[in-house]
Amino acid sequence: MFNIFLMISNYFHDLSVAVLATNLLLIFYLGRMVDKEKLSFPLIPRLFQKLSKITYFALIYIVVGGAIRAYYYTDFEWNPAVEKGQVAALIVKHILLVSITAVGLFYQIRYMKKYGNK
Repeated sequence: MFNIFLMISNYFHDLSVAVLATNLLLIFYLGRMVDKEKLSFPLIPRLFQKLSKITYFALIYIVVGGAIRAYYYTDFEWNPAVEKGQVAALIVKHILLVSITAVGLFYQIRYMKKYGNK
């Protein structure tokens, strides 16, 4: 039963990464569109606030799910990963995703200050 929980947790960890990346891209493109077009609708601040909540919930689950995954990594994923040379790929993947997240969070904070608190 625990193996099923762990597999589902790993799946939701990966899904949260996808949700986070998509959400940050949406915030970035929406912010650029609002900047460029000088749009002003009552919906825009609420939209940025909702998107920010999604960002924070995804980040929280990425950290929690990632901690669970890291703790049990040697028991469930280490041997197949080592045999196939995936450890280097995992390092590169995490560097890339952390970089994307940092840039995305920078823009999220920028656009929240600009449009999310009106």
